[in-house]
Amino acid sequence: MTSGSAAVCVSFFSITVPRLITAALLVLGLNACASSAPDNNPRPYDEKSDARAAIAAAIADNPGRKRILLTFGANWCSDSRGLEAHYLSPGLAPVLADAFKVVHVDVGMFHRNLDLVEEYGNPIDKGIPSVVLLDADGKTLFVNHGGLSSAGHMKAAAVQNYFERLAKDGRID
Repeated sequence: MTSGSAAVCVSFFSITVPRLITAALLVLGLNACASSAPDNNPRPYDEKSDARAAIAAAIADNPGRKRILLTFGANWCSDSRGLEAHYLSPGLAPVLADAFKVVHVDVGMFHRNLDLVEEYGNPIDKGIPSVVLLDADGKTLFVNHGGLSSAGHMKAAAVQNYFERLAKDGRID
């Protein structure tokens, strides 16, 4: 290698490294901006939450004697997040608020809160998300088995109809 070629390598290296560092910093900066943007993909399942305590609190603090809607799911599941997006929609949110107290139960990768899953009739046996409806005293009225497991792909009208029927009849047959 001649000294001229070494100079080219050093010169190339000295120009490229700063550009790579600048590009990396730019990418990191863009990621930081993106992560501070509003999340249009809700993640309502808190893996650190004590789901049993949340259910007990919903039953105890229920002056309107609303039924309790347990929603079993996980944040990694697009259908669980999709159901939550439906829950927050202008059409469905008032239906849920009027008829139910909603409690989210995180099942993680099908390894969390399995004692509650069994206690409430294994609503996740055909997938998540899934719901269980309790009366105001905590007695199970209805267990969904897979009817909402594709909620992220369901039309808003179908999801709203499902919960309107559940609010009216206390079950979906």
